[in-house]
Amino acid sequence: MTTTAVETSGGERIEQLVSTVRTKAWLAAVALVVVAGSGAGWAWLGQVRDVVLASGVLVTGGGPAPVAAPVAGSLAEVLVTAGQEVAPGTSLAVLAGADGTRRVVAAASAGRVIRTAVPGTALAAGAPVAVVDPAAGPLKAVLLVGPDRIGALTAGQPVTVTGAGPGRVSAVDPYPASTDQLRPVYGDALKADGRYLVTVDLDRPAWPGATLTPVAGEITVATVRPVDALFHGGPRG
Repeated sequence: MTTTAVETSGGERIEQLVSTVRTKAWLAAVALVVVAGSGAGWAWLGQVRDVVLASGVLVTGGGPAPVAAPVAGSLAEVLVTAGQEVAPGTSLAVLAGADGTRRVVAAASAGRVIRTAVPGTALAAGAPVAVVDPAAGPLKAVLLVGPDRIGALTAGQPVTVTGAGPGRVSAVDPYPASTDQLRPVYGDALKADGRYLVTVDLDRPAWPGATLTPVAGEITVATVRPVDALFHGGPRG
């Protein structure tokens, strides 16, 4: 590299300083080219995901199953406790009708009791006496999504659920969930707040006690190249 000798008023030569400045300028130019090339490559070959964030709970199989009161009456006695394993036909509670007759309400399937109604509660026909978590079945997530993003969701979209791994959307409810719809099944674990239910099939088996575990989900709506998102906004799969 050619250097330039410069005489200062004191007679000092600073040709080395000038050479250093030129070298740094050359290195800066090379770095700029490398950065620009990397940015262009990422814009064309990189991927950016459009995702919908949601919260919800895990469930086993079809989810918690309410055991309904066959007739209206008062809950005279509860025969099981939360967490207890039951089999089909296990007596869960005794219901006293208005005419004084007493009916035993039994479990329809095997599972674990999540909760029961409080003794003395007046129940309408069809109201839940107890809620039973299925003993077996595939692991799923029930997520709630706000009205601003629900239109972007459809069955088959990939989902990542914290603590449960990957899965895919299996169903999207067309109408907002209501408190009356959710509370008998999920208690206070899910709150509607004008949101929609989205069911996710997960790629792993359920484990005992998984039902009602709080989770967060990330649903991938589309994957785009940065250049498409910048100029067109079009999806790339």
